[in-house]
Amino acid sequence: MGAPSRDASAARTRRELQRERIASAPGFIAALDQSGGSTPRALAAYGITDIRGDEAHMFALVHDMRTRILTADAFSSERIIGAILFEDTVFNRLVEGLPTATYAWNEKGIVPFLKIDKGLEPEKDGVRLMKPIPDLADLLARCGDHHHERGGEHHHDPDPAHSPAPLPAAVAAFNAHFRAVVDATASDDAVRDFLESLAERTEPYLRVSDAVPDGLDHGVVRAALVAHHARVASAEIADAKARRRSRTAEAMRSALGGAAAERASDARPAGECVFGTKARSVIRAANAVGIRALVAQQFAVAAQVLAAGLVPIVEPEVDIACPDKAEAEETLRRELEFYLDALPPNAEVCLKLTIPDDPTLYADFASEKYPGVLRVFALSGGYSREEANARLAKCPGMSASFSRALAEGLRADASDEEFEKTLRASVESIYDAAVT
Repeated sequence: MGAPSRDASAARTRRELQRERIASAPGFIAALDQSGGSTPRALAAYGITDIRGDEAHMFALVHDMRTRILTADAFSSERIIGAILFEDTVFNRLVEGLPTATYAWNEKGIVPFLKIDKGLEPEKDGVRLMKPIPDLADLLARCGDHHHERGGEHHHDPDPAHSPAPLPAAVAAFNAHFRAVVDATASDDAVRDFLESLAERTEPYLRVSDAVPDGLDHGVVRAALVAHHARVASAEIADAKARRRSRTAEAMRSALGGAAAERASDARPAGECVFGTKARSVIRAANAVGIRALVAQQFAVAAQVLAAGLVPIVEPEVDIACPDKAEAEETLRRELEFYLDALPPNAEVCLKLTIPDDPTLYADFASEKYPGVLRVFALSGGYSREEANARLAKCPGMSASFSRALAEGLRADASDEEFEKTLRASVESIYDAAVT
């Protein structure tokens, strides 16, 4: 392989700077990713209740709100390390003439994340899983410009059936386990075919069915499915990027021709500065079956994000109105431990969790015990900013990723001076709680 291009080197440098900020810089993440059903509520709190018209009009209104926040002096990298943005915001909206994610990073030094979930399924077994995410590979392929360029142990070979590269540890462990429990004489092809058939029945969200042969440990199976899913996703993302490059080049040649097309190909894509993603699901009750399915789904999606060279924020929210919240949080902690223990070397995720009733419950996740956890963030979850800050300040190792609590008190009809004052007070109070 030749020397990396200047663009590839710049992407790696940016990624290293972004990683350093998310991993260790004091501060919090601003969640500016209202979408769908949450947008009318966000606009109403902002003082805009007349949102008659089509969805595009509603999203334009909320982008005006986000733009006012993003461009405020109080919204700076001094206290804010990242921002979670909605898909429409990243790919279709500009701030001061720049794509929103580019503005956040280049002008503010704030690391952009992309919200990728498409809303929630109806409640079942005490949880609301994410709806399927159609064309996720295509979406991830539009983010960053460092995919499959990092080499070494970071590279994911897209075709495990034809690659000399060693199997992921979780898949190798499954193969050995299958032979020990199911069929000692099974060939490599037979074991691989079984895992692939199991993946087809349990994909896209690893809901392991009762059809798994007796004796197979579900933990080993789940870990192997996550690894399998990552390898398949790697191939899909690489294909999506290749298709996108081909379409872009063809369109430019057709529209511009010659040297003009070559110059235009240097235009930077809207998602190039995106560092990671966020996906949210919700726990409503301490139901072990539901929580297991929910965490499995979260890490199935995270596997695909990791395969794209991005950092996923895993957000299994526990509803603050959950009648057995402390029990649900303890069950969630155990499930998270399983998947975090099973992360492959060098894989890194962030966690975004409801502020727990036991302030020390998630402290281990922010410690050296879990090197795969880049940062643990708290969500405000409907608490007022004052209560969320008070609760967060008691939780060792947790930073913040607030949405409603951050925007609390901001009004569309406020003067610039009033808006700046309110936002600065909000940012400073959340920062103080996050670094306590």
